[in-house]
Amino acid sequence: MSHSPEAFPAAVESLPPRDGPAPVDRRFIAWYVIAHFGMYLAVMTPLLVSLAIRLEDIGPDGKARSLGLVVGLGTLVTIVAGFVFGALSDGTTARMGRRKPWILAGMPVLLAGAVLTGTADSVGTVLFGFVVVQLGLGAVTAALHAMLPDRVPEHQRGKVLGLLGFTAQIAGVVGFQLADPLADSGLLLFLVPALLACLTLVPVVILLPDPALPERPQARKSRTVRPRSLTYDLRRHPDLGWTWIGRFSIQLSLMFLTTYQLYFLTDHLGYDLDDVTGLLALTGGVGLVTTSAGAVVSGFLSDRLGRRKLFIYASAVALALGFAVVASASSFPQVFVGSQFVLLGAGIFGAVDLALVTDVIPNKGEGGKYMGVFYIASSLPQSVAPLLAPFILAVGGGGNYPMLFLVAAGMAVTGGLAVRPIRGVR
Repeated sequence: MSHSPEAFPAAVESLPPRDGPAPVDRRFIAWYVIAHFGMYLAVMTPLLVSLAIRLEDIGPDGKARSLGLVVGLGTLVTIVAGFVFGALSDGTTARMGRRKPWILAGMPVLLAGAVLTGTADSVGTVLFGFVVVQLGLGAVTAALHAMLPDRVPEHQRGKVLGLLGFTAQIAGVVGFQLADPLADSGLLLFLVPALLACLTLVPVVILLPDPALPERPQARKSRTVRPRSLTYDLRRHPDLGWTWIGRFSIQLSLMFLTTYQLYFLTDHLGYDLDDVTGLLALTGGVGLVTTSAGAVVSGFLSDRLGRRKLFIYASAVALALGFAVVASASSFPQVFVGSQFVLLGAGIFGAVDLALVTDVIPNKGEGGKYMGVFYIASSLPQSVAPLLAPFILAVGGGGNYPMLFLVAAGMAVTGGLAVRPIRGVR
């Protein structure tokens, strides 16, 4: 990755000055947000619906256990991949920039994994294909996230992240809409979201600037990725630890609902699978407005007021309330209401979370490494939730979804309280 073709010269710049990057324009923001939408489409569609449908077709009796295995182990791969790729991108000296080579490398891997997963005929082959998907996503997301501290100055991060805050929800709604006509084709169910994700990444590679790291012979040795270089001292930077815990806890609470909402409606409330995708699309469609309002307003106010933690608290309250309503639901209308509170909290959190993360990074020149650390906090719950959930569901004889969502409420509150000790950010 240290050598690059002579491509994309207009999009190459030198590193920004030490006092921070210059303000970004609307074109950068637009393509950056669209790329995140595509990335989340590739991430969320399998987690929300594709894997559940595929595994039910392969083995309906053990679908919940199989889903936990595939999502859990697959996500462990992307955690390691994202962390390592982020650190490697910090020292990449390609002429097109530090981050773009890893986006280009991840795209074909993502597509290959989608084909493997979509054509799999056993749980083992689904797992293998999903691992390949996660490797591709790990490279893409590590590079894309690292571009934020590289290119976006602090006073614009709340605005940018306010727009990014609801891209996951949009992707979820679009994913459900795609799943309905594609449900009969396992290949297209996985390949179409991956293709759309790659299409949204092309303008980032061609059009957006990416700081090129000057090659200096004396610096080559220092850029080698060693285990020690992938760590940081919590005693010197305690804010990093508290931010990590807050992010992990809230993401874990969201993953309990995201991963098991389809089975909750079918197995607990008795809805037919054919009806559930439409109901979830309705929830997401209305929730898109809720999430967008929460994300845009909180992102704007966060920049205007210069405060981050206040909005994390508000997010935790909305999430906990929503999970409590879902836990007590006996019909879809109640699930719908609770989900709107959850989506509101997710929107507020999404608008402020990455801004908080970038604010506490001690060395912006190693943004890839630190963003990789925090990528673990958002990816690890994808692995922990499906591995932990079967034990919670087994309480009281099995199928205890109310307990699962009450645990989610508790995790949301924990995430909100975790950011309170942070001193470097208001």
